[in-house]
Amino acid sequence: MTAAKKSPAPRIPVPRRDILDSLRGSVDETISLFYLGYRAGVAGPGRVLDKLGFGRPHHRILYVVARQPGIAIGSLIEMLAVSRQALHRPLRDLVAQGYVAQKAAPTNRRLALLTLTPKGAALESKLTDLQYQAFAKAFAATGPEAEQHWKAVMRALADQVRPAFTV
Repeated sequence: MTAAKKSPAPRIPVPRRDILDSLRGSVDETISLFYLGYRAGVAGPGRVLDKLGFGRPHHRILYVVARQPGIAIGSLIEMLAVSRQALHRPLRDLVAQGYVAQKAAPTNRRLALLTLTPKGAALESKLTDLQYQAFAKAFAATGPEAEQHWKAVMRALADQVRPAFTV
């Protein structure tokens, strides 16, 4: 009995090293600018949050709940791509300090729905306004065409993570 010959695995084209190396500098700069731009976008809200003893997770919760009032905790966990444990402390802080209201769903008392209180809406608006100002300044400096290109790149990146994410 002879062993059957295995057919060779199909060849997957590998990008040429020289092409990858030529792109690396451009991509490295892009990644650096992405990190710096992120820092600039969250710096203003970060100062406000620090004064309240809050952090970025608190802001993310406020941002999503403002755009989806009545969101269930499970849906918020899914949208933020965090564990229940990671959400627990910042959400507890926001509820305890009167920024977020939590109430049972009328059709399912076990389902908790979240909304911003007037205090929470004011804080979320203040934080988002600081981000609007940072973006407005950058877009004013670069022009509307650059803004559209930037949005296209951000959409393409976002689609890799959560194609159906819309707020």
